[in-house]
Amino acid sequence: MKLILSLATVLGLMLVTGTVSAHTTPEDLAARSVAKLDQVVDRCENAAADETAECLHQIRRLLADGQEQAARRVASNCIESATERAEKCAKYIKRLCHECIEQLVSLGATQLARRVNQVCEDAISDIRLILQREKNAIQNAFDS
Repeated sequence: MKLILSLATVLGLMLVTGTVSAHTTPEDLAARSVAKLDQVVDRCENAAADETAECLHQIRRLLADGQEQAARRVASNCIESATERAEKCAKYIKRLCHECIEQLVSLGATQLARRVNQVCEDAISDIRLILQREKNAIQNAFDS
């Protein structure tokens, strides 16, 4: 019974989505996609800032207590976590971009698809830059 309700819900959403997208212009689709990408990059950047601040706090506390090995383990774990988060963000961005670009191409808006693709590449670049800044901040905690 649960499966039947789930299928009915999905089919209903598909019908509604299909109707809505039939009235959506390529420009609207691109604008919504770019706005969504901006939100994703912002959320990833905020998560990176929060995690970096917490990591730096822990590292500095451990260094102040003379526990350099423990601080280095925390730094290593933080860098690993940051890398995983950045990879998830990039993967999500790529998926959003692929869906949007595919829809734009199917609507015949190839120029717009190219522009969205450039925005997507820039978003991925931003994620890489955020990760590198996070790694640098964590590594620099040992130079202070």
